[in-house]
Amino acid sequence: MKMMKGRNLVNALGIPSWLFLIWKGGLYYSVFILICIAFALGEFYSILEKKGVKPLRWMGMCSAVFIADFYYVQPELTPHHVFGGVIFIVLMTVVWELFSEKENAGQNISATLAGILFVPILLGTAIDIRQFDFLMGTQLTLAMVLSIWACDTAAFIFGTQFGKAKIFPRVSPNKSWVGSISGLLASMGVFQLFYHQGWLGDYFSMQDAVVFGIISGVFGQIGDFAESLLKRDAGVKDSGTLLQGHGGVLDRFDSLIFAMPMTYLYVHFLMHY
Repeated sequence: MKMMKGRNLVNALGIPSWLFLIWKGGLYYSVFILICIAFALGEFYSILEKKGVKPLRWMGMCSAVFIADFYYVQPELTPHHVFGGVIFIVLMTVVWELFSEKENAGQNISATLAGILFVPILLGTAIDIRQFDFLMGTQLTLAMVLSIWACDTAAFIFGTQFGKAKIFPRVSPNKSWVGSISGLLASMGVFQLFYHQGWLGDYFSMQDAVVFGIISGVFGQIGDFAESLLKRDAGVKDSGTLLQGHGGVLDRFDSLIFAMPMTYLYVHFLMHY
């Protein structure tokens, strides 16, 4: 009962706040995503620590700030700035570990860099997409978030009622093919609704709406499986306890950690302008 109350409270406060910050955009939304990145990265490192490694948390957190700032002011930076920052992060991680006198130095370095790659670099693309919305007059961020929620809801409802054939029992024994396909259709439905109502703006075509729905429905679920793989490997149920009844921040953002980067790649590299 206490967990359900906590879950309902998180929903009542968290969902409207998230939607409000998407509407505000700019620095407000970027700081929100940065805070989420910090918590999710901390949870990622905690999962890895269950395996006996000791990642450099401070390096990960400092890198998260740099990466979030890059996504926020991206047009003002050159590739040299970006690669220079990455080179500095790698060098400082190795040098610090060299003098730390900790055991398993190679694993510690790998864990530190893996956290930076998995959380700030991937989830940070959410900042870029919201900036893109502002510049192009689109509502891609809102559509993506709502489609992820629709996917999760449809997958849970139909999977619970009708799902028997399991899609990936080794990693997530409760996920079924029926639930997964239902989630995909729900994601695509959200983007079709946005497109036909004109809520995506004039920039995207019907083809783009279909692609975004597939990205959300497929890669969002892959993100869920990927986090489940990490948790199962470390022997933990949830990534954290910050969000009562929902687990940790990483649990809530695992779908976006995969869906947003794929959206970023499609928008900036694959779309026909």
